[in-house]
Amino acid sequence: MELTGVSLLIVSAIVTAFGLVVGSFLNVVIYRLPREGLDVTKPSRSFCPFCHNQIAWYDNIPVLSWVFLRGHCRSCRAPISIRYPLVEILSALLSFFIFQAEGLTFRYIFYFYFTLCLTAIAFIDLEFMVIPDILVRPTYLVGLISAIAYPDKSPTNKALWIYLSELGWNPRLISLAGAALAFLVAFLSLWLLSMIYKLLKGHRGLGEGDPPLMGLIALFLGLSSILPVLLLSSLLGLLSVVILVFSGRFPKSGLGLRPIPFGPFLSLAALIWLFWGQRFLDWYLPTNFYG
Repeated sequence: MELTGVSLLIVSAIVTAFGLVVGSFLNVVIYRLPREGLDVTKPSRSFCPFCHNQIAWYDNIPVLSWVFLRGHCRSCRAPISIRYPLVEILSALLSFFIFQAEGLTFRYIFYFYFTLCLTAIAFIDLEFMVIPDILVRPTYLVGLISAIAYPDKSPTNKALWIYLSELGWNPRLISLAGAALAFLVAFLSLWLLSMIYKLLKGHRGLGEGDPPLMGLIALFLGLSSILPVLLLSSLLGLLSVVILVFSGRFPKSGLGLRPIPFGPFLSLAALIWLFWGQRFLDWYLPTNFYG
């Protein structure tokens, strides 16, 4: 059923509020998942990482509690990272924009889960220089189910879709094959690049989690996203280094030695491509190249 007027406004508000609540839980995932001795579900109540006191429900309201407490714990007055409201706001925006694009469908759920996964990976990799497999691997399954449930020519490649259709392939099977092919091409491309760099330099130029993450991105966004996402993430990474160098937070002497997490830039580039990539392709490429 298509929503219009007041109904659309109400549902949009509910979806955005849902994003805020999910973002609050996502903060728990980001904090606990990479730390030994902590579990995402235990303890069940949130706690201050400094004084370890449990946080009351009224101090755990997304965004508002952080603002009212002025970014400090009520018990010990230790600073609360601005990451918490940022993640909650980002989750709300992702929920809203995906709803605007997909409506209240299972595709909304698939893509909201995908973007939440990218968000968690970005913040964890930024702090710990690691991309947890437990976030990436289950999302592979979500991407494959999405490809089967919602056959889409756009991320597959129009020529491939037409060719397989003429052979009598079912659209769902073509979509699944296209997603799997995109995953393999993306994963192997980044993995081979990493191996070549290692042979030339004697050490890895990319983290072990970057090729699986790139494969995950292509699984959802398709073959046409691989090169743009790689180029855009590289540009974003280069821009961030330049900004850090000129701000004095990154010494020039350490440019060739200090590792830089690539996951956040891959994730950001993927989000940009998810929302604006097809518009760019429609504008830049001939209509018979990509669907």
